[in-house]
Amino acid sequence: MTANRIGRRGFLRQAGTLAAFGLTVPSFLQQSRAILNAAPIAGLPDDRVLVLIQLAGGNDGLNTLVPYADDLYHRSRPKLAIKSEDVLRIDDYSGLHPEMYALKDLWDQGELAIVQNVGYPNPDRSHFRSTEIWETASGSQQSLATGWIGRYFDNACEGCPSPLLGIQFGERTAQTFAGEKPRCVTMSNPELFGFGGDQALSSLARIHASQPTGNSAFDFLSRTGNDVLAASRSISDAVKSQQTTATYLPFHFSQTLRVVAQMIAAEVPTRVYYVSLTGFDHHATQLKSHATLLQDLSEGLATFVADLKGMGLLDRTLVMTFSEFGRRLAENQSEGTDHGTANLMFLSGGAVKPGFHGERPSLANLDQVGDLVHSIDFRSVYASVLSSWLRVDHRQIMAPEIRPLAGLFG
Repeated sequence: MTANRIGRRGFLRQAGTLAAFGLTVPSFLQQSRAILNAAPIAGLPDDRVLVLIQLAGGNDGLNTLVPYADDLYHRSRPKLAIKSEDVLRIDDYSGLHPEMYALKDLWDQGELAIVQNVGYPNPDRSHFRSTEIWETASGSQQSLATGWIGRYFDNACEGCPSPLLGIQFGERTAQTFAGEKPRCVTMSNPELFGFGGDQALSSLARIHASQPTGNSAFDFLSRTGNDVLAASRSISDAVKSQQTTATYLPFHFSQTLRVVAQMIAAEVPTRVYYVSLTGFDHHATQLKSHATLLQDLSEGLATFVADLKGMGLLDRTLVMTFSEFGRRLAENQSEGTDHGTANLMFLSGGAVKPGFHGERPSLANLDQVGDLVHSIDFRSVYASVLSSWLRVDHRQIMAPEIRPLAGLFG
């Protein structure tokens, strides 16, 4: 049996369904009924999807992509350094953490890009502030009220009626989506749309607009409660009917990515998904807890990519990881690492060019407090995603001095 898909037409038909419940249909849905010959996501030129994965807390990039051949690494981390014989070697200098064998397989298959030594000038080591910088794509001495994806929505998605252009899974609403006309909802539980059965009814109150607005789409979704759930049954049925082509681990991160894959397959009119994997702030006893998280990341991300590929959806989906900062080169006295600066990013899918991008970090040329000196501004990666993947003028969204990272996309 062919799997159900909500798609453009299915979503727009919700106007009629909602009217049957005696609800006031917001203007964005009334106007959208007539859009039947538009692109796969109404109002947008294509059906490309971006999946952002946040590694919250500041992932230790040096124990993720391990410089096993550098003696400075081993001398700086007498207890935390990954043994050279255990590293999943990529080349004669670096390799992945031994728990990341699934991601190593992606690398070997030519499905993974690694951007090395990513950061920004005058780095801030506060979780809150550095996360804000990454989410708004601001300079370290600058404060922006809008997020980089929120500005993308405002500048390039004006004609799209979907109130679900952005979907975030998690408790904290990411500033990434903040904009003049918010188009994102935050789901604290992936079971929201009925993935977990009747529990979704009691979970509906946990969906909320990314920020209070007068926007009719978001106010509508926020105020109609269980009636909206009833009206969204077709979305739920479409998503639940999607048969995954890979087996996901029974952990929250992997299962959330499974839901994202189902939503992409169901053609839910969403452009950007946001998923968080938390717990990377390892100031003490880092080895075991970090290994567990990296295994979770590796298995979840590799399964997600394999699933999308199996469903023929990887070509229209780009996955990108980020973390607010890396960790200091030297371990601390508690067998952990303190807040650092530069880090790495993983990208897969879409038209991204696999392999290394950027120069590897120098462990000999550190800043005055012993942190890595970045060589790639993370905003140049964003600019590449905007211009080469989302196909918009990055200059309308990013600071004028930011240029795309050359060679990231094929």
